[in-house]
Amino acid sequence: MTRMLKLCLMISCVVTLFCPRAGAQTINAASCSQSDVQTALNSVAADGTTVVIPAGTCTWSTSVNYNQVFSTTIQGESTVTGSCSPSSTSCVANDNTIIVDNLNHNGSDPGTFDITTASGKSFRLTGLTFNWGSSTSTYHGTVQIQGQSQAVRVDHNHFNRISVTDMTIGGWTYGVVDHNFFDVPTSGGWNGVKVNEVSWNNETAGNGDNSWADTTTFGSNRFLFVENNYFNNPANISTAPANDCDHGGRYVWRYNVMSGVELQTHPTGPGGDRGRGCRAHEVYNNLVVGGSGRFNFMFLSSGTELMWGNTANNSGNAVYQEFVTIHSMRKDNSTYTQSPTPNGWGYCGTSFTGTGSNWDENISALTGYRCMDQPGQGVGDLLVNGFPNVTNSATGCSSSSPCAWPREALEPVYEWMDTWTSTGGGSFYLNDDPTVLIPNSDYYLCTTPGTGSCNGFTGASGVGSGLLSARPSTCLPLVAYWATDTQTLYQCATPNTWTTYYTPYTYPHPLDTAGSGDPPAAPSNLKATIN
Repeated sequence: MTRMLKLCLMISCVVTLFCPRAGAQTINAASCSQSDVQTALNSVAADGTTVVIPAGTCTWSTSVNYNQVFSTTIQGESTVTGSCSPSSTSCVANDNTIIVDNLNHNGSDPGTFDITTASGKSFRLTGLTFNWGSSTSTYHGTVQIQGQSQAVRVDHNHFNRISVTDMTIGGWTYGVVDHNFFDVPTSGGWNGVKVNEVSWNNETAGNGDNSWADTTTFGSNRFLFVENNYFNNPANISTAPANDCDHGGRYVWRYNVMSGVELQTHPTGPGGDRGRGCRAHEVYNNLVVGGSGRFNFMFLSSGTELMWGNTANNSGNAVYQEFVTIHSMRKDNSTYTQSPTPNGWGYCGTSFTGTGSNWDENISALTGYRCMDQPGQGVGDLLVNGFPNVTNSATGCSSSSPCAWPREALEPVYEWMDTWTSTGGGSFYLNDDPTVLIPNSDYYLCTTPGTGSCNGFTGASGVGSGLLSARPSTCLPLVAYWATDTQTLYQCATPNTWTTYYTPYTYPHPLDTAGSGDPPAAPSNLKATIN
C-alpha cells in the first residue's frame, strides 16, 4: 500500500470520527438565558435538530423568536410525571429549567416564546417550566405558536400561574398539547390554551373565514388536540376557563383532569370585531376532580360540537351550577354590543333594536333564525374582505342584500353519556336563547342527561346509546345513536336510514410517541454540539 493511499485512508477515518454528517443536530444552549437560547435556535441547520436548554432559572424581559425552517425540538430539563389522565389522575411537575416571564406584553402583546412553524415540518416544545414575573399581563400567551406545521407537539411542561393566558396555538396548525401541568394564578382571570385558525387553507386576512368555509371532518387529525393534561385551580378563582377558541379555531379536548376550571368558545362579532367565532370542537372523557361554585362546565357560543363521556360528579360539592350553557350572543347586547351593518355583523333578528342583519338566514325576521355562526352551524360560503366591504364570495352579495347569508349547513351539537349530579338547583343543559337555539334541531341531548347513559331512546328525538344491535330501526332525521361496542356515533341522515357520522380519532395522539405520560428521554445519537 503506498504512502499516499495510507494518508487518504487516515484522513477519511478522521473525517468519519470527528466531522458531523448532514442530518440531525443536538445544540446545547450555553444557559437558559434569553440570549443563549436565541443563539442556539439561530444555529439550527438541519431537520431533526434538538435544542437543549439546561437546568437553571432565567428571567426573560425580551422575546425568543423562532421562525422555523427545519423540524425542531426545543427541550428543557423540567419533567411532568404521571399519566395526567382520568384513569389515575397522577400528575407531578418537577421544575428544573425555569423561564420567568418578565416581558412587557403591552401593545402587540408578543410571546415570551414566539414561534412561527413551517409547513411540512414538525415542532416540539417540551421539558420547560414557565413562571410569571412582575410585568404586564399577557392576553395572547407566554408561549405563542403560529404558522402552518401540522405536526406540533407541546408536552411535559409546567405553566405556573401565568397572568391571564398560558399559550396560544393557531395559524393553520394541527397537533397535540399533552402531559402538561397548568397551575392557575391566585387572582384575576385566566385562560390555559387558546386556539385559532387564522391562516387555515392559507388565509391571509386572519379572520377565520377559510376555516368556516371548509368541511368539519370530526374524528380526523385536523384539530388541535388537548389531552392528558392537569389543570389546577388551587385558589378557586372564579374566572378560569382552561381554554378559549376564536377565529375559526378547531380543538379536541379529551382525557384531561380538571380541578376548578371550565371550558368555553368565543362567538363571532364581539364588539364589532371582524373575526369569526370558534368553528368546531370535540369534548370527551374529561374528569373534574375539585373546585366549587363554578357557573358551568361548558360555555357554548359558536360552531358545532360533540360532547360525550365527561364526568363532573358534584357529590355534594357544587362544582358547576349548570353542566352546559348554550348561547346565541348576537341576539342582544347582554355580553357584547354589536355594530350595525355594513360596519359590523349587526344584531341577529329585529327583536332587540328593530333592525336585523342580512348575514343571518332570517327564516324569522324577529329572531333572525338561523343566526350566522351560532351553535349548531357548520360549513358555509366563503366570506372575504373587511368591513364595510365584506362579501359572500359564492353569491357576490354584501350586507345590503338578503343573499349575504353564507348558507351554513345545519350541523347540530350532539351530547351523550356525560355524568353530572345537580346540586343547588342547577340544570344539566341551560339554553340561554330558546328563540334562536332550538332543541332537536340545533342541538340534540342524551335521552337521560347527566346519567352516563342514554336509555329510552326511540329514534324520535335526542341521542341514544347502547349496543349497535339495540339501535332502533326507525328514526327521524338528525337524531343520533352512540354504539358502545363499535365506539361510533350514527346519525339518522334521512327517515329510517342510519349513517356513520363520527368515530373518535386515534388515542393517544400519534405524535405522543410514548403514549404513557413518560417525560422526554435524554437526547441520543448526537451529531454535533454548538455552544
